[in-house]
Amino acid sequence: MKTRILEFLKTTDDYFSGEELSRRLNISRSAVWKNIRELRKEGYDITAVPHRGYLLKSVPDCLISREIQYNLKTKIIGQNIIHFDDVPSTMDVAFQLGVDGAPEGTVVFAEQQSKGRGRLGRTWNSPKGKGIYCSMILRPAMTPTDVAKLTLLTAVAVCEAIEQTTSVHPRIKWPNDLLVGSKKIAGCLTELSAEMDRVRFVVVGVGINVNTPLKSLPDTATSLKAELKEQVNRSELVRSFLLTFETWYEQVLENGFDSVLERWKELSSTLGSKVRVTEVGKSFEGEAVGLDEYGGLIIKIPSGEVIKRMTGDVELIF
Repeated sequence: MKTRILEFLKTTDDYFSGEELSRRLNISRSAVWKNIRELRKEGYDITAVPHRGYLLKSVPDCLISREIQYNLKTKIIGQNIIHFDDVPSTMDVAFQLGVDGAPEGTVVFAEQQSKGRGRLGRTWNSPKGKGIYCSMILRPAMTPTDVAKLTLLTAVAVCEAIEQTTSVHPRIKWPNDLLVGSKKIAGCLTELSAEMDRVRFVVVGVGINVNTPLKSLPDTATSLKAELKEQVNRSELVRSFLLTFETWYEQVLENGFDSVLERWKELSSTLGSKVRVTEVGKSFEGEAVGLDEYGGLIIKIPSGEVIKRMTGDVELIF
């Protein structure tokens, strides 16, 4: 009922009569008031004026299903949302949900993480209510060797969502970092449960520094708020990401990865750049010249030899 009341209040910038709410919802005026009070406790700023009704002034900056799913145009992704105030890691929660049979498209959000992680076991700073920390469950009909390319798809979707909702234009550093200039603003992580030739499920994790203060980030990172000098609506950005991700995901399931890999190349800051690749304590330098069929990075070293890498840390040399 609270969700339906909010839907009516969001249809106007003016007051919505309590009598009209009562009539449309087929509940008593006192029941309307009871739900309004509960919404206020959840952080909704609703003004009540006798003989005028109720005015929704603001919604809580919280990644709850009621806000994310409002006007969400996806068919599957994000239609089942689980929200936590605080968890060690959304990846761990989502992975267990995958084991337990949670449906495809389930997304786990947390306001903060105590053990958020990125690629290569790195820590992801997750201050409360400032970023987007989420993990989604997928059950794609693909082989395990194709799953690495879902990381590239996710990076494309995050990049496009940021561009659609803000004036920031990040670029992708292979395979999963989004940079503004030389500073990291978002990252993606993919983990899977699979048999020899069949994927049981995949968990795709995303972390975006949205309204994160720079003092909470390492010197190598930035946030959307720091770049824009203003607050960013996290729910709006999430909706854009979920829809963009689903659009690419449907295309991949139907036609393969060719289109999304081409889009990744267009958004890449890695291809055409000189890079340093570090793997198991050893490094080499060369030019990043392309992607292989598995999403691995192709590097041409000074001797002319071409090397392919699926793992390792890639540093851009400016």
